[in-house]
Amino acid sequence: MVSLSAFISAFALVNFIQSAGLLSSGLTGIALILNRLNNAIPLGPTLLVLNIPLAIMAYRNVGKYFTVLSFLNVFLTSVFISFIPVVVHLDDIMLNAIVGGVVGGVGVALALEAGASTGGTDFVALYVSVKKQVSAGKYMMILAGVIILISAYFFGIEVAVYTMISVFVSTRVIDAIHVRYQRVTLAIITSKKDEVVQKLLDSSVHGITILPATGAYTKDKKAFLYTVVSTYEVNDIQDIVFGIDPHAFINVTTSKNIIGNYVGAKYD
Repeated sequence: MVSLSAFISAFALVNFIQSAGLLSSGLTGIALILNRLNNAIPLGPTLLVLNIPLAIMAYRNVGKYFTVLSFLNVFLTSVFISFIPVVVHLDDIMLNAIVGGVVGGVGVALALEAGASTGGTDFVALYVSVKKQVSAGKYMMILAGVIILISAYFFGIEVAVYTMISVFVSTRVIDAIHVRYQRVTLAIITSKKDEVVQKLLDSSVHGITILPATGAYTKDKKAFLYTVVSTYEVNDIQDIVFGIDPHAFINVTTSKNIIGNYVGAKYD
């Protein structure tokens, strides 16, 4: 899904945004501005280089699995941008803005649904959205405002307005598809309670409730671990648990509402 997301994002950028003289949000917008100011600055490689500092930040504070997938998405997008030709020709700049926003929004949403992002300021937007339990798209819209102001200064109000329309459409599509900025409850059954609990406590700030459990068929004594985490932590926790106890059982359920003493992770 990450590869598909990267291809769709690159296709939208090349065929609707760049070809119409529009800009985008975040680091992609900055790369487009640099490319338009100086054609000698290649769009794809520039986008990749700009993402490296935030990728390092995200790797340390957001999550390794999430960051690796996100940077893979950025890398593939940069490659696709360099090779995808312009095959769609729309004369109306408004159509380019709307269609580019829709197609680009699908690309971003697919990345988010795969547990990744399209990099850049998405890292920042997702950090805030998970912490506040609100829409990632809203924060991407706020961050895009800076790029729109820059575009107005360099390329005129018309480009800025149509860029704003494209970004707005993109965020609406993202919000319609992406609903994973939510909490989930993990019910973990393991026969290696002490090792699993210690490793989970060392790797996160979430509390864990421990209950005794007995296998109905085997009569083996086990432990029932109950904790609430962000959806972006699930893969890392699964790796930890199954790395210690390959025979463990994990049930993941959506937590609609949390009342009480919930401690979020760093990127919550």
